[in-house]
Amino acid sequence: MEQLNFITNILGINDKNIIILDYLDTGTNKEVIAKLDYPASKCHNYQGQMAKYDFQIESKIRYLECAGYKTLIRLKKHRFRCKDCGKIAVSETSLVKKNHQIATIVKQKITQKLIEKVPMTAISESLSVSTSTVIRQLHKFKFKTDLNHLPEHMSWDEYSFKKRKIIFVAQDYDTRKILAILDGRTQATIRNHFLRYSRQVRNSVKIITMDMFSPYYDMARKLFPNAKIVLDRFHIVQHLSRAMNRVRIQIMNQFDRRSHEYKALKRYWKLIQQDSSKLSDRRFYRPTFRSHLTNIEILEKLLSYSQELRKHYNLLQADTYIMAVINN
Repeated sequence: MEQLNFITNILGINDKNIIILDYLDTGTNKEVIAKLDYPASKCHNYQGQMAKYDFQIESKIRYLECAGYKTLIRLKKHRFRCKDCGKIAVSETSLVKKNHQIATIVKQKITQKLIEKVPMTAISESLSVSTSTVIRQLHKFKFKTDLNHLPEHMSWDEYSFKKRKIIFVAQDYDTRKILAILDGRTQATIRNHFLRYSRQVRNSVKIITMDMFSPYYDMARKLFPNAKIVLDRFHIVQHLSRAMNRVRIQIMNQFDRRSHEYKALKRYWKLIQQDSSKLSDRRFYRPTFRSHLTNIEILEKLLSYSQELRKHYNLLQADTYIMAVINN
């Protein structure tokens, strides 16, 4: 019991109606088993007395990391039924909004990081939420557009949102201040937005950092004639990684599907994509090779299957290293 109380305190769960039942360690993340229960209140419709009915199927609520581990709260909420009208109500808590699966404190943390101008992709990775979740929080902000000023260095990017819907985001590259969030990335949408600025203001922009979406280039040159177009490091590395993966698949398909080489290239493809300096040197038993190997040793075996694969891998590593040096 003392341990469960300690978990409640360390997680910062203030709702006294939430009772911690168990605590599981899965190795990669922590899971807290809990229930939400309190006395039945009156019905909002008929003011009749409600009675406890049953428990709702447990909600899987994403929470803040605890001691470096991802944390998931499996919360069972008590349901109530009105004796007069038969209406069903579910118990509510400040821990998470009704019908939501992300804890309120996580959303508050997203807002805090947005205010601190942390990149959206970094926020989604650090808090184990989707970019769409971050964007939904971002949409709650109201931006004041200063039509008399644009930064000398802008960055353009887009994010997927609500099932293939894409939004365009313009930022001050140096301060990470958000300048605009536009629905869609069509040339007309972006052009109409920036044409609100005078030519003099647009001429003050010196650099625009963007991804490899080609329609941006010509439009940016026309809108900002004095700006140099710079490709974003992240998207360059992403493009190189995709090219490396296509080479791997081509070489893999040269082997018989039942062969050891085919299975190894298919199973351990991520090792070829990773930065070689970040590969783990911990030794584990690998069923594919029937021996204990480190990731570095597995990578060497994969590259030994094809000189062409090794050549492209070395090229990817060299490009990744150069991009990292330039970025620093």
